[in-house]
Amino acid sequence: MILSGDRPAFRISRYRIVLLSTLLLLCACTSEPEATWHLVNVNATKLQGDANLIQTRNSVIMIDGGYYGEAEKFLIPYVTALGVKAIDHFFVSHPHRDHYEGLIALLEAGITVSNLHIRIPPKHICDREIPWGCDMKDIKTFMQKAIDHGISVHHPEVGFRYEVTPKSTIEILHAQEDDLPSDTIDVNDLSLIMKWSINGTTVLFTGDLNEKVGTVLSSDPRMNSNFLKMPHHGARSIAPNRFFDQVDPDYVLVPGPKWIWCGERGAQAREWVEQKQLPVWINGIDGTIKVDFFDDHIVITPEFDSGECKQYAFGRMKIRLKNNEL
Repeated sequence: MILSGDRPAFRISRYRIVLLSTLLLLCACTSEPEATWHLVNVNATKLQGDANLIQTRNSVIMIDGGYYGEAEKFLIPYVTALGVKAIDHFFVSHPHRDHYEGLIALLEAGITVSNLHIRIPPKHICDREIPWGCDMKDIKTFMQKAIDHGISVHHPEVGFRYEVTPKSTIEILHAQEDDLPSDTIDVNDLSLIMKWSINGTTVLFTGDLNEKVGTVLSSDPRMNSNFLKMPHHGARSIAPNRFFDQVDPDYVLVPGPKWIWCGERGAQAREWVEQKQLPVWINGIDGTIKVDFFDDHIVITPEFDSGECKQYAFGRMKIRLKNNEL
């Protein structure tokens, strides 16, 4: 971004940049983006979920897909309208239904998937959530459906690095194997922590990272990122604020329903974003959010321009890059 001065000065002047960006966007972009991240809105009802679609010129990747019913109603029409017929890699951040069930809806809609990346949870962690959360029987059924559709199933490990394009990579930074040495955890804290790098800009995908493992990662400098996909739909029990301080994002996108973000359950994340004066978009309020990555700029386009439960209505924003970096 074309700016001068240190980070605090950037925070103070952020909203002047938003106004300038609005004026810049009066000129439409004519070139095709290098890549696009779609934070698909599977949070239009009371249910919550994650569905991240990444498109490049030669590949399609998904990280999570929402509940089956929400994917059927919202994700399938969206990807169909984009002309997506095949997905190269589908990552399940962690084995909760609001993250993995959408894959089945995609398959039943005739969309092919080549590779599934999923970690089976330790049974003792999954069993702690019976009957409301993790279900080993359902996970096994899900896995069998994937295999029956000819999908190659992989067990992702820390250090996994996928070169999406010569200018773009996805890397797994953390994958919790089991309970912490000093404490038990839940399935949310098994979330894959993934970083996508594109043209010098980074996006941190955090699944439903919770307080315990989030605390461990709060001192990890690898978490620093330009964009943060807010964990756990912005709901309470998320990673602590010092984790978000370590990420130190410039922009925040939230896959969460309006009732969570605007209510008591979303207070921690909402207040942190407000205190940092960060531009934020919530797909349960703003609809599906599209982030286009070009060589020299980034364009963020929400479906709706809403200021509800935010300090400002950020709307569509163009971010100019300097030397291909924010």
